Amino acid sequence: MPVCKSGRPAARLVAAGLSLLLAGLAVSQVQAQVLAQVPSQGPSQVRAALTFEQVRALPAPPAVYADEPSLEARLRWLQTRLAGSLDAPERYRSQRLLFSEYYFANRHAEAASLCRQHPPLAEDLLFRAHCILATKSGPQDQLPQLLLLTQEARSRRNPGMEALLLQEIAWRQSELGDIGGAFENLEAALAAAPVSDVGLLTDLMMNTATSYIVNGDEGYVRKGIALLASNRERLARMLEEPTGDIDKAVLRESMQLTEFNRGIAYALHLGDYANALQHFDRVLAEPNPYTEDALAFAALAAAELRQNERARAYLARAGREGTGNAAPAVRQYLSCYRQLAGRRLQPGHALSDCLSLHPDTATEVQLDVYKRLSHIDDPAIALAGLKGLRTLFLEKLEPQLRRRGSTAASNAELRRLQRESEFKSLVLEQQQALQRERDATAAQRQTTFIALSLLLLAVLLLIGLSWRSKKRLAEQFERMSLVDTLTQLGNRRFLEQQVGRELASLERARHRHPEAALGLYLFDVDHFKSVNDRFGHGVGDEVLVELARRLQAVTRDTDLLVRWGGEEFLLVARLDTAQHGSQLATRILEAINGSPFALQRGDALPVTCTVGAVCLPFMPGSDPGLWPELVELADLALYEGKRAGRNRWVMLSNQGLATPESLRQALQQPLAQSLEAGLLGLRSSAEPGD
Repeated sequence: MPVCKSGRPAARLVAAGLSLLLAGLAVSQVQAQVLAQVPSQGPSQVRAALTFEQVRALPAPPAVYADEPSLEARLRWLQTRLAGSLDAPERYRSQRLLFSEYYFANRHAEAASLCRQHPPLAEDLLFRAHCILATKSGPQDQLPQLLLLTQEARSRRNPGMEALLLQEIAWRQSELGDIGGAFENLEAALAAAPVSDVGLLTDLMMNTATSYIVNGDEGYVRKGIALLASNRERLARMLEEPTGDIDKAVLRESMQLTEFNRGIAYALHLGDYANALQHFDRVLAEPNPYTEDALAFAALAAAELRQNERARAYLARAGREGTGNAAPAVRQYLSCYRQLAGRRLQPGHALSDCLSLHPDTATEVQLDVYKRLSHIDDPAIALAGLKGLRTLFLEKLEPQLRRRGSTAASNAELRRLQRESEFKSLVLEQQQALQRERDATAAQRQTTFIALSLLLLAVLLLIGLSWRSKKRLAEQFERMSLVDTLTQLGNRRFLEQQVGRELASLERARHRHPEAALGLYLFDVDHFKSVNDRFGHGVGDEVLVELARRLQAVTRDTDLLVRWGGEEFLLVARLDTAQHGSQLATRILEAINGSPFALQRGDALPVTCTVGAVCLPFMPGSDPGLWPELVELADLALYEGKRAGRNRWVMLSNQGLATPESLRQALQQPLAQSLEAGLLGLRSSAEPGD
């Protein structure tokens, strides 16, 4: 594990945005030692006399810098020191430390400027690698130079640095979608790492587990979770060792990283949100760099589990604590996941950040977000998710398939040329064997090309068919999913789409007529189960159809009447005044129980219903988004009517509720308690004078 006297983030290699595991990669003992001892470049006139060994021989930085928790204070200390008189090794180290502060705070423009002004020493491979990452804008530009630097580390017989660079290359290949290449380089890094460097091997195993989770199937995801659990136990044992060479703070931070990555694996790859929350809560139990990320995904997991209050608490904490130093792409997709959580809590919640992901967003993140969008019940958003998947395939995944085919063909051609060169010196009798080898190589190349072409064509056909099919389904769903097939009334989804129109109409009407109101009525057929039990479900369906017909006869075309579910119906009706709400409830009861229902088999069946009602506006300045809570309140009124004897209406009114939160709290307690406390008022058709 890393050895760092200060225990600050400058001793970690943070790679935000490289993968769906968001937090980054830990640093090895080799890297932390170099970071502590090797800073930036000095003036050109003193470079000739400066050697890397002189810099490495310097004592550790003073505690006044190393133990300072504030980034700005550390920057001021270094800048003040550089303004003074320093010898060449100390100036180089101070400039290198200044670069590290900028680099690990994601202030890459300032870090890149230092690289250009003070290029690293040739032997300072780690500083050179970080300058590549700071000055090159993306993995496509970074990979070639990292590969050259890896070859140089190998030629200098520095296996620890070679392993670190291979690990960096693997993560950039993963970011580009070259999963096979990423696994090959992680394997090469594990092979190159010195056996004696336990910290480096631990980091590599952690990152291998991370790659399993990001890129593997379910079996590899679970294998990655098991590796992370094993790594956490190893870190815990190291934390208990009585040694002064290990930075305890960095060990704890690495343990938090394993918890965070296990939470991500459960939440985004296995859909096991309950297990995910356990790990996210461990991350959030103490301060660490992964708090912002953990809050976003904990909110999503809680919302998926319908633990709404818990999800709101995570979102509120995220709002209070703000954003860290993450790259723009990371900040945006964290905001996207918070919006997805908000969408689960409140239908219609905006998903603006999900619909316009930053161009630098990692492939794994784009795949997850677009898949989530394609399953949202809003056809426009679902279609945007499908289009995002299609664009991702055409712009990134398809070119990767082509590049892999080209790489395979190039390797075959290289092998052919090498073989040809080797055989040039052979005698004439061996030329026939050479020709057979060429023919076999050409046939292999052709077979590979044909196979890749067929594979690419099949993938394109599948994507095209899937996209067309989902588009047709979305259009069909838009036409059919808004209507209840039995009663031909609108359904719950239809109400959710239209209720905003009614709330807006009420607001406009009250500007002209302050007494205007909106009645919300929830109906339930009395003893409907006994109808089904006595006469069968066919008769029960007849009752529901006739009930819908009678309700339509006493309501207006502008009213919203829907089948809420089972034998329940919901009506949203425009009223001249709130006092007219009870009059409409009475007309509804008379329409239902005024005459028996005529059944197809000739029987006449008496039917009654119970109505629960509230009127809007329910409280001064109430949020239009409160209508789901008001439906719950109407449901409480309905069940109060059932308890009181059925065949009646019960209307609840606001007596002492001042805020939306007080309404939500009232819904969590028995109705009788709210009535006794004077929070709610109750009227019923069974009362004298109604």
